[in-house]
This record gives sequence, structure tokens and C-alpha cells, in this order.
Amino acid sequence: MTLRPWLELARLSNAPTIVSNVLVGWAIGMRGADEASWGGAMPMTVGVLLLYVGGMALNDIMDQQTDRKERPQRPIPSGRISPTEAEVFAAACFLAGLALIASQGWIAARSGVALVAAIILYNATHLRTALSVAIMGLCRALVYITSACAFGVPEDWTPLASLAAALAAYVSVFSLMARTEAARPTAGSDPYHWPFRVLPCLPVAALGGLRAAGLWEPSLLTFLAAAAFVLWMLCTGLIWQSREFRPAHPVAMWIAGISLLDMYHLTRLDQPVAALIAAGCFVLTLLAQRSVPGT
Repeated sequence: MTLRPWLELARLSNAPTIVSNVLVGWAIGMRGADEASWGGAMPMTVGVLLLYVGGMALNDIMDQQTDRKERPQRPIPSGRISPTEAEVFAAACFLAGLALIASQGWIAARSGVALVAAIILYNATHLRTALSVAIMGLCRALVYITSACAFGVPEDWTPLASLAAALAAYVSVFSLMARTEAARPTAGSDPYHWPFRVLPCLPVAALGGLRAAGLWEPSLLTFLAAAAFVLWMLCTGLIWQSREFRPAHPVAMWIAGISLLDMYHLTRLDQPVAALIAAGCFVLTLLAQRSVPGT
């Protein structure tokens, strides 16, 4: 047995985006603290990563019949991993992840349970309705919330709600795009031509929420981070429109863009070092996707 099928099952190339998500939660949880603390960062990060991996395995379990027709190269339909092995793996990841998150406090544990429930609900409904993309967005938003609660329950929930809503909107939109990945629309038949105009607006939307919370202090670093995100969205949107038969490529790029959005959020939260780490997560995701498909 080789490691590669398990890496593909877990879509581990996208794992750095989870790390940058947790960093945003950490930054929000540390707001108001006299000194930033990294205590609990490792178990929290590993815990959320395990929930992500379990969710990806559950996705392949639920999709195995569809994958036999549309993606026969996936680990389960190709026979490299059996359905039973995948089920045991997913359950173990969920249990271990929740245990690590629960070690950071009762409030984080409750949020972690909500995150697992959202993951299961998404996987149970995503083949039935396009509205499930909102649940996918909620899953990522709950990573912000769970992480923030682990490092310190926010006194003011406005910044957390604003940033979580922007992340949820971003993930929901590109998840809607990803639904056409297997369909491979022909030129002129793709109904999803508008997101590349919508996604670059997310930093502005998040900025409005932060300004309402009294956090709007213009800085060069923030403008640079926003510009990087906007340019990436415009670039990937144009690639989406031009790549008639390869929608998976820009979808993977949008997934990597999660860390760019996190980078922008971290500059708004006055965490330049964490923003730099998020930028590294973006680069690492792109590099890892060359070896292990991100979609």
C-alpha cells in the first residue's frame, strides 16, 4: 500500500489553506490580549486539519458511484482504497480532530461539533442541490469561529462575523463553479460567467464590516494584500473563461486563493507576521497541487 492514494483522498495539497484559516481565528481570538500567545496553536491546527481530511474522505465515500462514471481515477473507484477503509479513516479523523479541539475548551468543542455537523450535511446534500455550496461556505466560516473561540472568545463579534461572512461568500461562489468541473461545458454554454466580477469585491465587503467595528486604519500592507487578492481573482476568472474544457485548473487556483483572502484579513487585524505565513500557505498550496490534485 502506498501513501499517494491517501494523499489524494484527503486532498492534502489544500491543507495549507486550513492553516491560514486557523491563523485568522487566532488573530481574532487574541484581540484585546496584552500579549499574543501561540499556546494551543498546534493542537488546534492539527484538530481542524483532521476535520478537513475526514470531510474530504467522506466526500469521496458519498460520491463513489458518481466518481465511477465521471472520475474513475479517484482512489475509491480505482480500487486503490476500499470504501470500508475510507469510512474507518474518516471516522478516525473526525474523532481525533474533535478531541484535539475539545482540549482547547468547551466553547471551542461546541463550535467544533457544529463544524463536523456542517461537513456531514454538505456531503449528504451536495449531489442533490446547488444550494449546498452555502453549507460549504459555512464550513470554512466555522473554521474561523472555532479557532477564535479556542484562543479567546471575542468580546465584539462584529469583526469575526464580517471576516467569516466574506470567507463564506468566497468559498460558496467558487464551490458553485466547481460543480461544473465534471460537466466540462462547451464554449457559450457555461452559465457561470459572472463570479470573476464578484470575487474581487470581497475585500471591499470585508473592509466595510471592519470599518463598522472601528478597525479601519488604512495601511500600505493592507492595500498590497487587497491588490494581490483582486489580481489573483481577475487572473483566475479570465482563465476560467478561456479554458473551455479544463475547469478544474482555475477551481484549484481559487482554493489556493483562500490563503490570499486570509492574508488580507490578517493585515486588517494588524498581524503582519501571520499575514506573511498566510502568503506562504498560498504558495505552498499551489506547489502541492502540482503533485496532488486539489479538486
